[in-house]
Amino acid sequence: MTREFEKNKKVYKILNNQNSLAFSVQSENGVSLEEGKQATSSLLRDTGQSSRSHRPPKEATTSHSSSSKGCLLLTTLVVFLFVTLSFAIATFLYYQTLPCTSEKCVMTAARLLKRVDQSVEPCDDFYQFACGGWINQSVNLKYDSWNTLYETQRTAHDQIVQAMHRINDGSYTLPTNDGERAAAKMYEQCMDTDTLEQTGLTLWERFVDELGGWMPELKNGFLEQEESFEIELDEDEKKRRRFEIEDIILSAFNYSVFPLFWAGVEVNYLDSKRHLITIYEQLPILLSPEKYHYDKELTPEMIFGKLEGPPVTRALQQVGEELAAVLGFDSTDEKVRMMIANMIYLEYQITIAGSTFYKEKKERYTVVQLRELQEIAPAINWHYFLSRLVGENLSFSEPIALKTGTQWIPILSSIVQKLKESRSGVAVLKNYVKWKTIMFHLAYATPKCKDGLLWMAVSLYSGAASQRKEFCVLRLSGIFPLSLPSILRKIDGIDHTEKNVKAVQNIADRIQEKYSEMVQSSNLFSDPETRKNVVEKVENMTKFIGYPDAMRSDFEMEKEAVRLHDSLFWSMVLGSSSVYKERLQRLRLPVNPRDWVDTRPAISVPAHNYERNLIQIPFDSLRLPYSDEHQMDFANYAGIGTIIGHEFTHAFDGQGKLHGPTGNLGVWWSQDSQRKFKTREQCFIKQYAGLMDSHDMNAAKEGLYENIADHVGLKVAYEVKI
Repeated sequence: MTREFEKNKKVYKILNNQNSLAFSVQSENGVSLEEGKQATSSLLRDTGQSSRSHRPPKEATTSHSSSSKGCLLLTTLVVFLFVTLSFAIATFLYYQTLPCTSEKCVMTAARLLKRVDQSVEPCDDFYQFACGGWINQSVNLKYDSWNTLYETQRTAHDQIVQAMHRINDGSYTLPTNDGERAAAKMYEQCMDTDTLEQTGLTLWERFVDELGGWMPELKNGFLEQEESFEIELDEDEKKRRRFEIEDIILSAFNYSVFPLFWAGVEVNYLDSKRHLITIYEQLPILLSPEKYHYDKELTPEMIFGKLEGPPVTRALQQVGEELAAVLGFDSTDEKVRMMIANMIYLEYQITIAGSTFYKEKKERYTVVQLRELQEIAPAINWHYFLSRLVGENLSFSEPIALKTGTQWIPILSSIVQKLKESRSGVAVLKNYVKWKTIMFHLAYATPKCKDGLLWMAVSLYSGAASQRKEFCVLRLSGIFPLSLPSILRKIDGIDHTEKNVKAVQNIADRIQEKYSEMVQSSNLFSDPETRKNVVEKVENMTKFIGYPDAMRSDFEMEKEAVRLHDSLFWSMVLGSSSVYKERLQRLRLPVNPRDWVDTRPAISVPAHNYERNLIQIPFDSLRLPYSDEHQMDFANYAGIGTIIGHEFTHAFDGQGKLHGPTGNLGVWWSQDSQRKFKTREQCFIKQYAGLMDSHDMNAAKEGLYENIADHVGLKVAYEVKI
């Protein structure tokens, strides 16, 4: 703004005079307005006024006088318009240079001032100065990782919730479609804790029965008979048992629970235009693999005693016993407790045998044929399982991706094979699968009494009671990925929303251009081939802003309405299952370049997708203070611009460097360029470790790529704006 003022102050200058208003401003072509007036006067004298030294003949006087009057009138009008226009332009430019008078500027300044702590000198504590006001006013101590982005999204979610209340009570004045009304109804189901408490565990127990019950072998005593005596099986029983492990896993998948491993249809990392069946290891039930490590060999007997082993296994034993009591077992019965201990031991074995992917974040993506998968992991009949999963008889040459490599799956196979050697082992395996399934969906039941470790474990899925609203919104956003954010779009106003999305798209385009310039001029890429690959990756990056195209179609949203059922339990269980099954149908379809990658595309977090080389900025992030068409540009660039630059930078983090311009996995950097980049990374590690009082190098290494993305994202957004 200062530069603009300096540039234009030589153009116009308003002089205040009570008796007259004069312009003495030098114009860009070097002629002042006073000189213009003089020139005009001279022109009038030459063309319109009589002169004593030269008087025309009388006969010509009348016509000449008439002509002079017309010319004078026209010239006067031109001068008047010129002076008026000059005055208007000068006034406009003058007020443009005033400190901050527009509504856009005042509101932006007010938001910034609200977030700073002016009681602190910036040179003494810049962080407190810049963020102190926000910390004192906005930080919610109920959440471990509260930040401005989360606050912005929560505000958006609150607006959706208020609208859904009005949709349900009939006071909502905007038009709605079937999908939006179904989403509002499911939210009402989710928040109706009185009805949920009255229903209690009834529907959940019915769900357990549909799975065949938990630990039925201990109730009917059939396991003991089979272990003690050789029982001759009929042909139907032999046929049922042939695929009993595969069938029980499929039953869990049918309800969107993935014990032992995850399998589905995803983008091919080696050919980002195609889908293929993908398998990867699943995280343990408490979601923290490192908590399972123990300094000596663990046994089921140690878990049974609850005196030895890592704390997590002791806690899970208690959880299992409480779950058994809920389902009518005697939780003190040694057979019940030992069955539970064996299930937890299986959980422990699977977890410690897993790959190091989640710790090291190193890409080990491998594609094998179905017949090869059967050879390296023979305990499961993969042809039967995967054919049933995708609904077609697969060829043994079908390509299968192992997302975290082949290290873990042979170990899992050996664990499963050992259990299959006895009926008691098969019982452990089947009940383990059921345990994970019924535990996950217990989050949708709300009994009056929720004491003990069991319900603490369930809260990992459902959240604390104080977070019930957020739990419901997030679950609904996966079941209604179009309809739920569409409600927010209508609240904001469709025209305003479209303008805002377009404005952020323009910011993203400019950042992409600047990013390309930065990498082309960088000295990190020592060889032309690496530089070419990096530049192409930046220039090819797809930017999804706001929401998918389908959210503009009522027809597409109304397809989601069928996911609503009579009760919350079945709405949640079957709704999430239908989303998973729809994604399985993509197997033979090419990747749609306009498809978003997240199952919750418009209510999520900003993300970078490696295999398709794209970023997506969800709708609930395109809001104040990050972006708005009524906010000054510098604030939009500082907010959403920095986030966009951050996500661009993840294209070059530990995993991003392994993916090329189209997202395909491969070798895209020379060794020398990798070495230079690694050296620069060490500078960041040292710098960020120095910012912490503990000088914790490990913490700095763990946050390395997020720190780089923050730094570069802010830098590129700043350089675009200036």
